[in-house]
Order: sequence, then C-alpha cells, then structure tokens
Amino acid sequence: EVLRGLFSDIPGNNMLELTYSMASTDWMDKVEDALSNEHDTLILCGHGSPNGLYFPRFEDYIIHDMHVELIHARRVICCWCHASSFVERLNIHNCIATGMFISNVNEAYDNGCYNSTQDDIDSVCMRFDSELRSLICSNVPISEWYMRIEEHMDVDNEIDLFNRQGVIYNP
Repeated sequence: EVLRGLFSDIPGNNMLELTYSMASTDWMDKVEDALSNEHDTLILCGHGSPNGLYFPRFEDYIIHDMHVELIHARRVICCWCHASSFVERLNIHNCIATGMFISNVNEAYDNGCYNSTQDDIDSVCMRFDSELRSLICSNVPISEWYMRIEEHMDVDNEIDLFNRQGVIYNP
C-alpha cells in the first residue's frame, strides 16, 4: 500500500494491479502483455525475493527469469526485497533496484534496526517513493538516479540508511 504513491497519478500511467482474489489464468497473460508493451518506464513493486516478484498470495512469482526477455522499457524500477540480486543475476539494463527493503517492524528488527515504529518506516518509504516519482515525472535520466537517491539519504535515520544503501543501478 505504501508503494502506491510511487505510481499513482503519473501521466500516461497504465497500471496493472494484481490482487489476492485473481486466479493465475487471469493475471499471467496480463503481466506478459504489460511487460512486452511498455517501452518507457516499467515499475515493478511489491514483495519478492532474489528469484523474482511474488504474486500477492506468495504462492507464485509474477516476475521471474522467464519474463526478463519480455522487458523492453527504456528504464526499469524494481522495488521489492532483494530485487537487486534478481537484476544483477539477470543483467537487466537501465534499472534501479532495491536490496533488502525494510517495509515493516519485523523486517526492521530482523535487520538490526530496533528503534523504529511502523509509522516511522511508512514515512521513510513514502519519502523514498516520492523521490522516485519525482525522478520519473521530471524525466531525469535514469543514469543520474542512483546519485540523487544517495544524496537524499538521511544518514541519521537507520531505516532510510539501510534501504538506500541497498539500492543499485545497473546501466
């Protein structure tokens, strides 16, 4: 839900949102069509692993190795836990990707960040989303994003520091 700010109200946005209630036959073709037909900016976000982006029920992958050949967008944003490992392994070009990305108190605790509430974490995530959204809408070249993301890091905030240090850019 926090990531919704990243892609909402972007001009020309063609959003494909997958929900728990969708059957696999309903979404598989839609995902492949969306990947194949997006030529500008592809934003992939949710929960995932180094193997790909999970379907909302965590029973299957929305995006995995087979889908990479379908991606033709000039810039790609992968925002899920360990997306950076996925992007590096499959060498997805012109891509910004997150590493382990703390989005809840349990993840914070598991990663050694003990002093943040869910509201603090949500605030950090929304600020990160807002910055990415600004970069998208301002048509800043993706090659400059990594530097700008790092420049805006709040080094006094353990969640922001952790999340941003995991971001990679694959040219």
